Amino acid sequence: MKRLVIMAIIKMCGKAILITMMAGIVIGVIGYKNQWDSLAYSNAFFIAGGLIIVAGAFSRLVAGQEWGVFQSLYAESFRDMSSGERAEFIISASSSVSQLILGLLSGIMLILISAFVTKMF
Repeated sequence: MKRLVIMAIIKMCGKAILITMMAGIVIGVIGYKNQWDSLAYSNAFFIAGGLIIVAGAFSRLVAGQEWGVFQSLYAESFRDMSSGERAEFIISASSSVSQLILGLLSGIMLILISAFVTKMF
């Protein structure tokens, strides 16, 4: 069970880094074409981070509205599943929580990058 948790954490951090890199590349290309200064880059990273955090929060809000459908499932459906299958089912059912965490991680990384851009240049 520890291995599944560690693998999920590593996978989540990898996704957050990938999203941050993709947003950074898009901001870099747009900034290069428009010849931005360091303040404009910093603002762009901050705005992108804020938008990603809000998107993650909204995904959790929408999934919370579907909680009644999830509660209608019976516990007997777990009887035929192995422990690995149960863990995968729980992870897929709580994907909105993972999207919230992913949005928070990516957004915080982008906001930190915006702070570093102003300090470095």
